[in-house]
Amino acid sequence: MSRMFKVTEKLILLISLVSLVLLLFIQFINYDDNTSINTSYTSKFLPPSQDMERAVVILKLKDSEFKDTKVLLNGDPIDSFEKNDEISLEVYENDIIEIDGTKYQENIVVTVVGISSNLEYPNLDSEISTFQSIEILGRVKLK
Repeated sequence: MSRMFKVTEKLILLISLVSLVLLLFIQFINYDDNTSINTSYTSKFLPPSQDMERAVVILKLKDSEFKDTKVLLNGDPIDSFEKNDEISLEVYENDIIEIDGTKYQENIVVTVVGISSNLEYPNLDSEISTFQSIEILGRVKLK
């Protein structure tokens, strides 16, 4: 009986080691630097349901020479001011709007020039200033 337990123990140990080595080998083969897991809601990954209320925010860049300033929605780049000095964003409750001015070593000012009637925050004529940083305009609140 003791001999059978020793053989079973060695077999389980061998299977465990082979499984571990195989797992490490497969992980090494599948390794990719560009792999990421998205754990936050964004409209490009999860289309919003028809029940979700949306609003519109229009942002304007004060100085048109900083056209590579980007607008981020929930941390993802949505648009930049390259084509126009105004950007219209479709937003949902609790979306976070940010301004990315990291490419410039000057003060960049972006103003909210338009909002839909169902938007409580950000307020109309709100301004945000960024100096080589990413600044949060705010979390969207609907009425």
